[in-house]
Amino acid sequence: MARKNLFACMTAAALLTAGCASLPPEERLNREMAGVNGKPPQFVNGYRDGCQSGLSAAGDRSFAYAKDLSKANTPDYKLGWEDGFRVCQSREAQRNNDRNSYDGYAYPWLPRTGVSIGVTL
Repeated sequence: MARKNLFACMTAAALLTAGCASLPPEERLNREMAGVNGKPPQFVNGYRDGCQSGLSAAGDRSFAYAKDLSKANTPDYKLGWEDGFRVCQSREAQRNNDRNSYDGYAYPWLPRTGVSIGVTL
């Protein structure tokens, strides 16, 4: 009986956390865009495209590089694109670092090195 209860609790916990694990790409992009309300429309369009490109550059395969070349030289679009790219890329890179870090390092007396590049972290 105790095993059934334990299994039921573990299954429920897994389902609850799996439901919160990821958002649809459009919802994620809307959350990333939260700070640009009230800006000029060209800036907002540039920020959206830059943010998609930044998320893609940081490794999120749900997004792709986006840039409207017909508007790329307008000041508001260009500034928005650059801001969106930098902000969203750095946020995604930080999330990746947080997901991939392990504070419970088993051998604290040994230097931690990057697996593929061999540099001390």
